[in-house]
Amino acid sequence: MDDLDELRAAQNAASRGLSQREIAGLLETSQAKVHRLLKALERRGGNLEAGPEEIALRAFAYDTSRPKLMRTLKAFPYTEGQDAPYPHEGRIPGTWDQVVTSFAKGLLSIEEFEEIKGAVGR
Repeated sequence: MDDLDELRAAQNAASRGLSQREIAGLLETSQAKVHRLLKALERRGGNLEAGPEEIALRAFAYDTSRPKLMRTLKAFPYTEGQDAPYPHEGRIPGTWDQVVTSFAKGLLSIEEFEEIKGAVGR
């Protein structure tokens, strides 16, 4: 989670026009690391929205109430995974895959998983 928070902070600073050196000063890190953060952000297409796995992990780490977590996950706009486009192989996971992963990691109980699954029609 710290990595995502740092990535979001770098994105915020860059969007305000700060140089990599200025961002490094704000984040108390090196300019080289800021460069890597901004490259990672570029590879993600600038999308840093919290997905279901991050939401569940933050709830676990910060003791968010389970009812609040469940409301959030039941209302989330889920996407399906897709086959990777040619010439790549494999699968591009969707946001529903993150719920499955959260369950597998023990961030969600079987009852919670089944409740979310039923609420979103899976």
